[in-house]
Amino acid sequence: MDKVDPAGYMTDTGTAVNGHPKNYFASYEDLSIHELMLKDFPRTQAYKKFFEENAPYFKDKVVLDVGAGTGVLSLFAASVGAKKVYAVEASKMSELCKEIVNCNGFEDRVEVFSCPVEELSLPENTKVDVLVSEWMGFYLLHEAMLDSVIYARDKFLASDGIMAPSKATLYVAPTDMDLYHSSHVEFWKNVYGFDFSSVIPSVTQKFQKEPVISEIQSTELLASAQKVVEVDLKTVVLTDVQKISQKLDIKMDKSGILRGFASWFDVEFSPLDSSVTCGLLSTSPNSPQTHWKQTVFVLPEEIPIDTGDEISTLVELSQDESNKRHYNISIELLDVDDDYSDEDDHPVPCDCGAARCRLIKKVMDTYDEEHRELEAEADSVNVEAETEAVRVMDSEMSLESSDLEVIDQ
Repeated sequence: MDKVDPAGYMTDTGTAVNGHPKNYFASYEDLSIHELMLKDFPRTQAYKKFFEENAPYFKDKVVLDVGAGTGVLSLFAASVGAKKVYAVEASKMSELCKEIVNCNGFEDRVEVFSCPVEELSLPENTKVDVLVSEWMGFYLLHEAMLDSVIYARDKFLASDGIMAPSKATLYVAPTDMDLYHSSHVEFWKNVYGFDFSSVIPSVTQKFQKEPVISEIQSTELLASAQKVVEVDLKTVVLTDVQKISQKLDIKMDKSGILRGFASWFDVEFSPLDSSVTCGLLSTSPNSPQTHWKQTVFVLPEEIPIDTGDEISTLVELSQDESNKRHYNISIELLDVDDDYSDEDDHPVPCDCGAARCRLIKKVMDTYDEEHRELEAEADSVNVEAETEAVRVMDSEMSLESSDLEVIDQ
């Protein structure tokens, strides 16, 4: 999985090989990652609750656990009566998973396979009754195992089989990022009594280029969450999630400073009995925090907004061609003429003060400033090149003069 540094920036797991990141499976050999996930109570408890509340259904059923890790989901399934559990783990953690299974006395019902699920062969072409996986990544799809889950579902799940979780939804909402901004930007203005403000441009430049993983409080949201995509795990196909595009019309619920867009996801566990309510694992700011926290995409400039301001954005996610577990995401402000019926009254840029126009103007000003800096740099390079050319020419002419003097002698 992608590592997250202390400031919340995601770091890559390495070059992709055969569709999988070079270090993807190796990263899951780090026990601290599994400790982090096991200690994530909302995450682990949601799965435990699903098995326990639907225990009668699991009696004599066959379960496939994709990306088993230390095997806790397999143990949940076995403990409520599953006849057989196939735990599939591609990293070397599979060896420890076997030991944990044996230590808890489930070796007769839980069989651990040390391979990617794409290389799995079950005895006698077995079909499973339940496919369980904790496959979700940052902003749902990044560093996720959805491709592998879909593959396993199509190959191993019975036609009337159950997916757990059964549905996943990605959300986006505008945020002022006040706490993060205070800790990572305002901090530099007074460091033990000294002004370190010169550091701020470098800091802000970094988190404007990379998503930030941070705990966003519900009070930091400027508007209600918007649904980007909803995935039915029983029917979704690869082409449904390889490229996602969704227009969002957002009306601000309060005034503040718009600094970025926060994203998170919910997954649902459909009840297998009418007496059981639908289970939910939410990673929203309104729910207990999980190890996923929230992923924030920072704007190039801060934008003051007022209650009732409206903006339209286009959210696009696309699967990286060289690394299938990575997703590229963009959140783009739509053109003014896509949002205004009176577009002739809103030139680009526009100084009317509307939130969309202010944001467009800020982005254009930032672009112009960067463009001027690039031109200045180019001019500087050209002057230096010309100076060097003159110096070389003078040097060559001096050499030629010296040669002529030697000939004259």
